[in-house]
Amino acid sequence: MSASTSAEGAPDHRSRPRRVLVAGGVVIAAIVWLVWPNPPGPLVLNTGTSHHLVIVTIDSLRVGHSDIDIDITDRAGAPIDHAAVRIQANQPLMGYAGQPVAAVPAGRHRFHAAALPLMMTGPWELRLSIEAHDGVDQLMLPLWVGG
Repeated sequence: MSASTSAEGAPDHRSRPRRVLVAGGVVIAAIVWLVWPNPPGPLVLNTGTSHHLVIVTIDSLRVGHSDIDIDITDRAGAPIDHAAVRIQANQPLMGYAGQPVAAVPAGRHRFHAAALPLMMTGPWELRLSIEAHDGVDQLMLPLWVGG
């Protein structure tokens, strides 16, 4: 005797609402899974000066503290490994200027700045200072921090 027939052999219609509920739950779960927002990938900003090409990567842009990786090469693409790199986060609407954070060498032409404070949503400016053997380059990158 199957679960969908009664003891007398007649179809049991009581199991149909349960199957509809289960199927409806599966459909709703699939829709939620498809439309649920995914965490954004890393933000990559490309910029440069007359001396350097710079790629700034922010792995997880959010309110709070963010780690930032900075790749620096000269205009010909040769790595810049020996430089003093500082990054500062400024919030121009509030007149806030954070303390500069020193970026430490993290491999070939890469520097890492840990825990840069981005303490509110809205527009920010990332100011980079690159002091290399050929002088000091100053860069400003606009940035939007969402909620």
